[in-house]
Amino acid sequence: MSDWAATERLRAKITLAEGLTILGEVHLQPRVAWRDGPETPLELLNRAERFFPVTLASGEVVFVAKVQVSTLGYQEELTPPDPAREHAARHIRLEVMMVGGGEYRGMACSELPPNRARALDFLNQDEPFFALLTEAGTLCINRRLVRAVRPLS
Repeated sequence: MSDWAATERLRAKITLAEGLTILGEVHLQPRVAWRDGPETPLELLNRAERFFPVTLASGEVVFVAKVQVSTLGYQEELTPPDPAREHAARHIRLEVMMVGGGEYRGMACSELPPNRARALDFLNQDEPFFALLTEAGTLCINRRLVRAVRPLS
C-alpha cells in the first residue's frame, strides 16, 4: 500500500475492549502544525477520525476503530522535554483499572491550570485518550473503558 509511505511507523501493541490484541505498526504523520516533530500515538488517537491504520507483520493493513481500543502501548526513545512545558507540567501517579480487568500503574503528565490540576480534573478532560508512562513503556488509555482510577502518593 504505497499511500502509507509518507507516514512514520511505530511498533505498538493494541488491546481491544474485549481483550484481543493486535501487534503491528501505527502510522503517524511526519509533522504536526503546533510543534516540531512527528505526531505522537496519543495525538493520533485523539484526532477526530474514527479509525486508524495498523500494518501487521504480514504486511496487511487493518483499520482499527478507536472506540474499541482499550490501550495502545509502545516504547519510545526518550527525548529531552520542552523546558517551557516541563515547568507547567504536573506529574500524577495513578493506578488505572479497566473494564475487563486490566490494571496499570504509572505516571500521567497534566498541564492544566493550577486551580484545575487535581487528578480528577485530569481524568475529566475532553480528549478520549490519555497517556500513562509505565515501567513497560507508554500506554495510551481510552477514558471510556476505564472502570476506576486511584491516585497514588
